[in-house]
Amino acid sequence: MSQKNSELIKVFEKFPDQNPNPVLRFSKEGVLMYYNESSNIIINQWEIELNQKPDQKILDNFLFLNKNKIINTFEVIARNKTYLIKAVYVDEIKCINLYGSDITAKKVMDKFPDQNPNPVMRVSREGKLTYFNKASTIIVKYYDFSLNQSIEGPLFELIGKTAITKDITQGEITVDKKSFLVYLVPVPEFDFIIIYGSDITANKLVNKFPDQNPNPVMRFNKKWKLEYFNDACDYIIENWNIGINETIPKHIITDLEKQNSTLIHNLEILIGERTYFFNIVEVFEFDFFLLYGTDITSVKDKEMILSKLSKYFSPQVYSSIFSGKLDVNITTNRKNLTVFFSDIKGFTTITEKLEPEKLTEFITHYLTQMTDIAIAYGGTVDKYIGDAIMIFFGDPTTKGLTDDAIDCVSMALKMQEKLKLIKKKWKSFGITETLDVRMGIHTDICTVGNFGSKDRLDYTVLGNGVNLASRLESSAKPNEILISDNTYNIIRKDIKCKYVGEIKVKGKAHPVRTYQVKNLILGKDEKEMIEYETDGFSLVLEKNEIKSKKKIINYLKKSIDQLKS
Repeated sequence: MSQKNSELIKVFEKFPDQNPNPVLRFSKEGVLMYYNESSNIIINQWEIELNQKPDQKILDNFLFLNKNKIINTFEVIARNKTYLIKAVYVDEIKCINLYGSDITAKKVMDKFPDQNPNPVMRVSREGKLTYFNKASTIIVKYYDFSLNQSIEGPLFELIGKTAITKDITQGEITVDKKSFLVYLVPVPEFDFIIIYGSDITANKLVNKFPDQNPNPVMRFNKKWKLEYFNDACDYIIENWNIGINETIPKHIITDLEKQNSTLIHNLEILIGERTYFFNIVEVFEFDFFLLYGTDITSVKDKEMILSKLSKYFSPQVYSSIFSGKLDVNITTNRKNLTVFFSDIKGFTTITEKLEPEKLTEFITHYLTQMTDIAIAYGGTVDKYIGDAIMIFFGDPTTKGLTDDAIDCVSMALKMQEKLKLIKKKWKSFGITETLDVRMGIHTDICTVGNFGSKDRLDYTVLGNGVNLASRLESSAKPNEILISDNTYNIIRKDIKCKYVGEIKVKGKAHPVRTYQVKNLILGKDEKEMIEYETDGFSLVLEKNEIKSKKKIINYLKKSIDQLKS
């Protein structure tokens, strides 16, 4: 047995227990191997249990099945219900599955064909018409049939086929401008054949539409062989290199079969240089699939372009532009913003020691980590200047002056935490210098918006507030967050700070008081840190994140014992 068949069998083995219809499995010797809950009514009727055989009369209905004849149908009457049983020989596991369906209502309807709105006729095995209901009159008159006379025309061949095979036969006949689908059901017990008809004129009309459909429409049988395709499918058919009655590529089949959990599935498939979105409809009555496709290549191209463009914008700016909230023209506003600058100390010296590839890898890793934190806190990443980062809070979205400032400073603290972990990555690049980052933050009135020319715009912030934030960053000590008194007065109730002193700033009449950010005040999501680093040793503990202090203590004790030995 192939691996694919084996896996398919395992999948189908899960279904019978939940099936509302009877499902039974017999060995090729006729021993009952399995039955689901819905089969209890049949099991009781046959008076058997697991690992037992039913009466020979029952076995005669399916025990003869083999590779040459794998399917047979028969009826079972149990507790005033009638079940149509389809027996299927499964060669892969050498057993016979019985699938039952309750046809009691249909049987009742069959007793009252005169009230049936669809044609019902009865003919002898020799083809003589013995009965027809009122709905059949249109067929009888059109073909000039008479009771107890042999039927001629298109039904004659179908009757002969049914009589010989003793199987249900399906066909189609045309009556004037109407089309009828007919099922010929042999009834061996009474030596006659019942013909059930249904008007499919409307369906036939609908089936003409795909040819005019500008979108691809295809029909496949259950073995994924192509039965029909319209003109819009030419590109697909050419790429798949198939024709009518040929099987579609295996990798496409795999994708389609993964979607078999619902009646209607959706699937996106790349075909050649085009991308198609397919709706897949399984038509159980006729055992085929319909695939309705839409060429979404242009949409995918636009999505790809937009995805690439999004890399050049802060998420907030990108969202504002493409939601229509932000006009793409030269326009600015005056707003109270909190501006952040950071810079790696001695980065120029470090770059001289690194190969271009290593430098690119390192700076990408560093900027990615910092940017992820900025986005998480709602900051708008304005620009990268080498290793330097400029971020602002309060535009294009804002939580209010206070919350924006608190988020900005909290972001800086989070970056400091992350830097302790990045240092390990830093050392893997072979850099002996320590990773020291300076940060500066200032809150002030700034001009924000689109600056530039009519052909190229830059969404950024200008003003003395930006200059002061940059000056605070350059004045900060390594690994220090330095903020202005403007920012301090806003966040002091939520974040611990230490007064550092005054700095003189160009353009400012008076010196600016500065503060060193320490940490969040307890109760404000503070993460208590325990950290120490020296040659050959590094320790970083986030107390609030520790779930088992006992495990940590035991680990530290083991480390001490190893160090002493």
